[in-house]
Amino acid sequence: MDSAFLTRDDAWKNLDVYNKIYEFAKQYPVEYWAAQIDRLSWEKKPNIFFEDNIWFKDGILNACYNCVDRHAEKNPDKIAVIWQSENLDVYEKISYEKLQKETAKFANVISKFELKRTDCITIYMPMVPEGIYACLACARLGIPYTVVFAGFSPNALALRMNDCNSKFIITCDANRRGGKIIPLKQNIDAARKMCNSDVRALIVKRQGVDIAWNDKLDFDYYEEAKTVTDECSPVPVMSNDDLFLLYTSGSAGKPKGVVQGTGGFLLFSSITLKYFFDLHEESIFWCSGDIGWMGGHAYSLYAPLCNGVTTVIYEGIPTYPKYSVFAEIIDKYNITAFNTAPTALRAMMQHGKDSLSGTSRKSLKVIGVFGEVLNKDVWMWYFNEFGNKSTPIVNMWGQTELGGVPTAPLCTLDDMKTFGHTGRPFFGCKFVLKDKNGNNINEKEETGALCIEHSMPGMLKGIYGDPDGMHNMYYSQFPGLYYTGDEAYIDYDGFVWVTGRVDDVLNVSGHRVSPIEIEEVIAEVSVVHEVSVVGYPHPIKGDGLYAFIVLNKGVTDIENARKLIIEKVRDMISPITKPDVITFVEDLPKTRSGKIMRRILRKIAAGYTDEFEDITTIQNPECITKIIKASNARGNC
Repeated sequence: MDSAFLTRDDAWKNLDVYNKIYEFAKQYPVEYWAAQIDRLSWEKKPNIFFEDNIWFKDGILNACYNCVDRHAEKNPDKIAVIWQSENLDVYEKISYEKLQKETAKFANVISKFELKRTDCITIYMPMVPEGIYACLACARLGIPYTVVFAGFSPNALALRMNDCNSKFIITCDANRRGGKIIPLKQNIDAARKMCNSDVRALIVKRQGVDIAWNDKLDFDYYEEAKTVTDECSPVPVMSNDDLFLLYTSGSAGKPKGVVQGTGGFLLFSSITLKYFFDLHEESIFWCSGDIGWMGGHAYSLYAPLCNGVTTVIYEGIPTYPKYSVFAEIIDKYNITAFNTAPTALRAMMQHGKDSLSGTSRKSLKVIGVFGEVLNKDVWMWYFNEFGNKSTPIVNMWGQTELGGVPTAPLCTLDDMKTFGHTGRPFFGCKFVLKDKNGNNINEKEETGALCIEHSMPGMLKGIYGDPDGMHNMYYSQFPGLYYTGDEAYIDYDGFVWVTGRVDDVLNVSGHRVSPIEIEEVIAEVSVVHEVSVVGYPHPIKGDGLYAFIVLNKGVTDIENARKLIIEKVRDMISPITKPDVITFVEDLPKTRSGKIMRRILRKIAAGYTDEFEDITTIQNPECITKIIKASNARGNC
């Protein structure tokens, strides 16, 4: 099949064309992706399209040029970024020409610090224009970076910086979020004390708050910017050179740094966004995800800009300064495509008509959702109320490790009114279901472990600092296949239905959270003897965190213990990961080998008190009744 046919932009509107490309790409994925390379601008086009598990191995390009310069050269006045403050009267429209100049200026400031391409810059920034400039500036210089969510604690920040050996950080003096001021500079000062070496910091003073200052280590971005020009040539890099790494939780507890290459990630994220959201030159796209997570990093930063469309950035949360803020922003800028997380939708749902009051959302042509499995009630509200019973929903499934979304409904072809599925796999993405014995599941609509049969261009290139980590974590369970850690079934039409995680990783407010990591922190509290953290259905967050805790003998001040535990989790990880419920118990159910039986605790946390299946292996079954009684009196933290 020739490349002209494989790149037809009506492939997601013409069912006959779609089916032909779909079947070809399923059989010949490398040939399909090879035909797509002209969607990017290359310093040197690749001749080796896939070798040694590397996509576009000999290609040379620059990610920032693809996202900024080529559009600034063609259409300099077009708006690239609309930034909206929590103060709804404050906003900024940034043209592609201005984005190019601001990014080049930021890159020149970074260059003053003589960082090498083997270094890793940490970006600890909120959703502000300088956060976008910082990421693109690193890409412009070919220096890899990691973005740490600005809601993380100093300890969580230091853990990530130590893991990637980062000695340079970009941050703000403070961040405004939900009407509160978050002291980011204060946080990095605390994190520095836990880092392995002196860390230099480039500070963007946005809030004008008083901050501590170290003349040897702290540098004022705006002052430094006065000494540089706004011209900086993009540095060409090999297609598989590191672009960035993002940290994600795993079942082992410690966050792992997922490394993304350049060319493959850029092509995969940009083409999937274009197809799934039916983007056109005049599209105005808003993904509400934070750049500290892959959903926001790929689909609010790189993918829309690579496609040359306008992307919207909001610094706040979905219910502040008013419950209708998301809907008002959509109307204000005539947003055509909107993508958010189920957590945001549940938060809006909770406030009923107030979340849509005085808005029409008539500009929307597509609405999407990402981050976790969407339940029926939320889907129906999103379609009927938010989407005015007419706007198709793109129910996306993806992972940090995949660099984007390999399966989602095509709003121009699929039956969008069918709740629950995540569409057919994208062109060239091959899914396989496996049973517990590693056998293929061929019978339709039978649930199995979701695996990916052939590499996709956006897939991780490795785990930072762990040469064997990628293989051990993703390719050892089913040799030759990438194991996603999710369960799913595939129906007779080829639609994928993801049913949830197989491992212990939870999805809290759209963020992957490891219960083991939280348990390790709680176990450090002096009054705690033993702890087990499990998930339970939460009306807003998706997964809530339920901690069953055994206190040390002699501890009688329960409320103080509760306070110490919550403060420890907040300080060591993030407010996001504090337990929603803490129940103090005398003992935890264990096997005769001493292993805590989490499945029983999950049942109790979810409110099931008489469906425990086989409990013959428990050495202390008498504790179950006591735990149930204690859980009935549980209180939110």
